[in-house]
Parts: sequence; C-alpha cells; structure tokens
Amino acid sequence: MGYLQDDFSFAYNEHMKRIYLDNGATSFPKAPGISQAIRQFLEEDCMNINRTNSSNEFSVFDKIFTLRERIGRLYNYPNPECVIFSSGITQSLNMIIKGLFTKDDHIITTSTEHNSVMRPLVQEGISFSRIPSTKDGYAITSEIENLIQSNTKAMIICAAGNVSGAVQDIKTIAEIANKHNLLLFIDSAQATPFVKLDMTELNIAGIAFAGHKGLLGPEGIGGMVLRKDIALSLKPLISGGTGSQSDSEDIPTTLPDRLEAGTQNIPGLLALEASTRFIEDNFSFLKKNEERMTELLYEGLKKINSIQIVGPELSKPRTAVISVTCSKMDIAELSTILNEKYNIETRVGLHCTPSSHKTLGTFPTGTLRFSPGVFTTEDEIKATLKAIEEVLND
Repeated sequence: MGYLQDDFSFAYNEHMKRIYLDNGATSFPKAPGISQAIRQFLEEDCMNINRTNSSNEFSVFDKIFTLRERIGRLYNYPNPECVIFSSGITQSLNMIIKGLFTKDDHIITTSTEHNSVMRPLVQEGISFSRIPSTKDGYAITSEIENLIQSNTKAMIICAAGNVSGAVQDIKTIAEIANKHNLLLFIDSAQATPFVKLDMTELNIAGIAFAGHKGLLGPEGIGGMVLRKDIALSLKPLISGGTGSQSDSEDIPTTLPDRLEAGTQNIPGLLALEASTRFIEDNFSFLKKNEERMTELLYEGLKKINSIQIVGPELSKPRTAVISVTCSKMDIAELSTILNEKYNIETRVGLHCTPSSHKTLGTFPTGTLRFSPGVFTTEDEIKATLKAIEEVLND
C-alpha cells in the first residue's frame, strides 16, 4: 500500500514545534507501528525464543525470520541465516575486525572512515592504509592498488560519508577487491536503504547495517549480512547460550546461532520488522521525499553568503547529509541558537570521524551537520533557512 504526504501527519501533530534535522545520527520520527510492536510484545507476547515453551514462540520467530529475509532482499543476499543481529554497526564491525584479522594482517580503508572502524583497528594493532580522497570526500579508487601489500586481507569501506555525504564508488572498489582476492566489508550507516548495495553481484563479504537510522527503527538494534563462508569462519566475539545444541559446550555450528549468543533484543527486532515492512511498502515515496528535502536545503544554504557547504554538489552521488562551516559565527554557537531559539535540532562537531575532517579541511573545529529524513517537510526546510538567515543577520 502506498502513502501520500498527508498520511504522515501522525509524525508531526505531537511534535509540530520540533524541527528535527539530525537523521544522520538517528531517525525521527520513527516508522509508524514500531511502538505498537514493542508494546504488544512486552505486554502480551513476551517470551524468549528458542527457550520458552510458549504459544507465542512461533509467531515471534516467524516475524524475526521474515525480518532476516527482508534485510537479505535489501542487499540481494538469499541466505536469511546469514543475517546476523547485533546492537548495531559498531558491534558488527568489531565482530568482523576482531573475529577475522590479527596483527599480522593489513587492511585498506578510506581517509574518511568512522571511528567504528578505526578504533578497533588501532586497539588490535592491525596495520592499515587509507585510500586518499578528493576534497569532496570521494575515495580516489585509482590509488587503491598502490596500497595493497603481501599481507593485505581486506578492504573496509564506509559507503557514504557521515560528514560529506559523498557516496563511494562501491562497484569499482569491489572490482579491485575481487581482482586481488581481498575481502570487502561495507559500513552502510548512511547508505541504507537508498544506496543500492548488491552483495551477490559485487561479491561483497559483508555489510554492516544500523536499524535506527535509515531503516527507521529504534536505537540499539542492527546487524550485518555476511557471506556464508565468512559467517562460518568468523570467530565469535561473544559466546554463550543460544537455545540450540545445548548438549555441547562448544560454540554452535549452525547459523545464525553461532554469532548470536545470549538473549536477543526481541522488542527491538520486532520494531525493526515493522519499520522495514513500512519502508518496503513505501520505498519510492520515502526516497523521493528525502531527495527533494535535501535539494531544497542544499540550494537554500548555498544562497547564504557566510555559509560554506562541505562535500559534493547535488549533481554528484550524495546522501541527505549536508555539512557546513560558517565564516560569520562559530558553528557551535549557531547550532545552539537554532536549538534554543527555534527548536531546530542539528549536530555540530567532529561526528566521530576525525580522519574525515582532516581530509575535508575542517579539523579540529568540525562542521555543523544538517540531515533531513524521509518525513521532513518543505515547511520545516523553509523555517530552518529563515532561522539561519535571521541569526546570521542579527
């Protein structure tokens, strides 16, 4: 069933005075139906799948299995058992890095990578090289082969920058990885669901995803889709009870159990099932609205003399993330005034990726980041632009 803009009035009635432009950090409003899914489970269906002998177990299990299938379709990977749930991308990337690589290995990443990749690499003492980037935040793919060493095992790439908004050329990167027999892992935090990432076509080893950003689910849920050989060879970061193969103290050999030890965040998973179903049913509308709001905001910011946009033009592959600097006022002060006076919520600082700002020339101050979402309205964009002009002209 498709929706029109007016059908989303539920999202604004209660929050009309709040203009939320930080969807790059977490989405708001969330998809309709997720609070009901959580409430129904906690108040009516609560049990522990694979443990509780309950009449509700099969219906809950089916919904979570359906979620695995839906996530698999999103990335064109046909094995739902290879969809592994976690608290989110950070945990997923830690599981990948610490479960597959050692100090003897070498990893290639980008010069605009997030700390969810950089900190585990540094923590584990794993050597790495950064692909240089353009001033707009695009990895210079022609430089990749010069970085490959005899012990290079993989590339870990953020598909879309959380500062610049630049969408990387994953197809070319995958071709290079396959040519040199390197594993390719993707951080899809800012890319999912509107940037196409085809695991099967590109032979991607794994994609980490966040449930609370573009997928419109609650915080604390996400996961990764792993190629089956990778899922079976990955050393589990956490081991324990799974409700399966309980006669053995060894880690289960079956998927997804061997990588999902402990009690899962079932309320979060059921909410994510509801939100991804909503996205699948309304994909085209949601994508077009986010793109239109991004264009309106970008063009409006471009006309404000003291605002400088960091990152690519609209004509280049980019997401809804728009970062700016300001020559007239400290960006932290501007962000504070927008929040306190106009109730406009943004994000200011380094956005957990100092290497991006060093590449883009905005370190150590960082940027003021605006990130409209699928429910952002034209009136909200106009109000934001007007507020910025008022503050800077005061």
